[in-house]
Amino acid sequence: MNDIQVIVTFEARPESTTPLSALLSQVRQQLPLVDGCKSVRVLIRRDAPQVFTLVEDWQSTAQHQKHLATVVASGAWDTIAALLAADPVSHTYGELPA
Repeated sequence: MNDIQVIVTFEARPESTTPLSALLSQVRQQLPLVDGCKSVRVLIRRDAPQVFTLVEDWQSTAQHQKHLATVVASGAWDTIAALLAADPVSHTYGELPA
């Protein structure tokens, strides 16, 4: 399998910074329990505390996509989206070959 990193940036609506922070703290605890997720870090932008970035390590793109489908199907994505000022920005990265 080819390990990947997924980096996602979220910006909370001004009144939703605290709830989004709490939700992402739960993600930090629960996401590594998902099949294929190796780790997750949650970062907060020092000059803009309503902006959060997740750095996720996955064993494969397929496992990450399966997780996303589960989040959407469960309705959990609607909860997250309601807290956001804009759509999240997400990019997937792989290791540069030697």
